[in-house]
Amino acid sequence: MSKEKRVKVLQNLGIITLTLISLHYLNELFSTQLLILKTAINAIVLPFGIALFISYLLEPIMIQLESRFKLSNRLLNVVLVFLILIFLSGIFLYFVGSIIYEQAIRFLDVDWERILATVQVFLDQHPALQDAVNSFQQLFSLDQTSPLILNFFNILKSITGLVLVLVLVPVFLFFLLYEKETVFKGIVSVVPVKYKHHVEILGNRSNEVIRKYFNGRFLVMFIMSIIFTIMFLVFGFSFQKSLFFGFILGFLDIIPYIGSFVGIMIPVLYSFTVPETLLFGQWSFIGLIVLNIILQGFQGGLLQPYIMGKEVNMHPLLVLSSFIFFGSLFGVSGVILAIPITGIIKVTFAYFKELNKT
Repeated sequence: MSKEKRVKVLQNLGIITLTLISLHYLNELFSTQLLILKTAINAIVLPFGIALFISYLLEPIMIQLESRFKLSNRLLNVVLVFLILIFLSGIFLYFVGSIIYEQAIRFLDVDWERILATVQVFLDQHPALQDAVNSFQQLFSLDQTSPLILNFFNILKSITGLVLVLVLVPVFLFFLLYEKETVFKGIVSVVPVKYKHHVEILGNRSNEVIRKYFNGRFLVMFIMSIIFTIMFLVFGFSFQKSLFFGFILGFLDIIPYIGSFVGIMIPVLYSFTVPETLLFGQWSFIGLIVLNIILQGFQGGLLQPYIMGKEVNMHPLLVLSSFIFFGSLFGVSGVILAIPITGIIKVTFAYFKELNKT
């Protein structure tokens, strides 16, 4: 390495170090204000992230209305899309959602008690594991003497946040469908003339990456939900339980790697309570875990790259890092937006790399 490169590397490291030290002291000085700011940002980012996800799912319908049916009035198209969304959601909730809801209530009220009883019998037979579980519970036990008034305000805060999300999601969704291009043109208009061309290219490429991710992720989740439902039926679970577990696994697939691990643990635990009804009896849990690994390999290695394209296909370490980073910043909304944001950063670096080559 030449002397100039070494000096440049040391300069960059110095800048990064000073930046991190500055951020640390800023956090120490303004921790309360930063926490309020983070809470306010999260309150907006979550409904915006959900609305953005839904808007890209509905975008193909908007395109069909404008191109095939020649409906040029965008406001009318948005209203029609909202009506179609309500109709399709109603059908899904009537035929599938009601079953999933009933099974979720039953699982919490009945099945979870059976799972805990089965686990307790297993722990009674293995005292060493019981001691480890007791130590773990003491380590993470919650303070039971917390004031009732604090719990009341926490519940009130959660309800308020939920109502805010339910109100803001349709509002954000409307403007994303109705004025997304107008907003983008407004952003481009304030950019200096010599940079407008680059911003337009980056905007179009970023839009393509986000579109492929959200549409692809929804399609992959739906396909995997059906595949997992069939898998549970083959193993001997009832249709209702298969649908419940299948759609849980499919929904949790929005969090790659971690979601599938968390999702498969629920049917695995349940399999211990009804081994006599399952295909492999008391060893069914092994089959569930092995088949889940195989299906996740199929999904990650073939299905997802084929549906989403190479632009969104990222290294697993980068995916996990982005989920941890943006999830810690924005919570659930950060998890939803982690891959699109990382995809935009990837596209931006790739574009500047192209510029440097020319």
